[in-house]
Amino acid sequence: MDNNTEKNTGSTTKKRYFILGRPAVPLLIALIFIYFFLYAFYTPLYFAYVAKFPEKDEIHYSEGLFTFRPVDRQRYQLGLITPAKTEFFACKTIYFGSHLCEVNRIHLEQIDEELGNKGKFSRQDTRTVLYKRWQGKPARIAWFNQRYNIFSTERRIVQIIIDGKEVLSNKRVIDSINFKKDKWYFIVYIIVSSPLTLLIALLSKRIILNQNLVDGEPLVDGERNTKN
Repeated sequence: MDNNTEKNTGSTTKKRYFILGRPAVPLLIALIFIYFFLYAFYTPLYFAYVAKFPEKDEIHYSEGLFTFRPVDRQRYQLGLITPAKTEFFACKTIYFGSHLCEVNRIHLEQIDEELGNKGKFSRQDTRTVLYKRWQGKPARIAWFNQRYNIFSTERRIVQIIIDGKEVLSNKRVIDSINFKKDKWYFIVYIIVSSPLTLLIALLSKRIILNQNLVDGEPLVDGERNTKN
């Protein structure tokens, strides 16, 4: 038996896996790309757009001692220390956003005045100083369950009261929710993501609809006839 016959025998006995007549591996890769892109980019935008301030019966209340923890550079997640456990809440308006609680401006201005902070030339981060002063004080947090993505729901803060004083009001949260509904925000985001969207669509179309793919490699007419 010559070498050509051995090669043909090996190619015909090699296992190939197909889904709906398409090579399985590239088809699955394309579907994963599509799912990830929709999950990570467009569904968060949708849920941010349809988000609204909760009704009274949708608001829950938790009490304890105020605390916070860093989640990234100069960003902190707020929480409560209770006898049972320490729990933290969300302040982000969108799935890929940061936990930035828009506390009432008057509290930040007081700290800036004390520290002599002036805009970007501030000596210290105002929020860090403010949170440290609130650390361990009696607090009450109002929150609701906000959906950020298909499988992601978090407890989002709508009001914070520390030592009997309201430091985060409903109005601040409502303004934050409405800000994401501005048309310019979504238009800019869609424009920025459009090239990536087009690339994913073209790649997926090439993989899924190309019937000349076998084992992930394109075949010319002569090779296809030989395979048959």
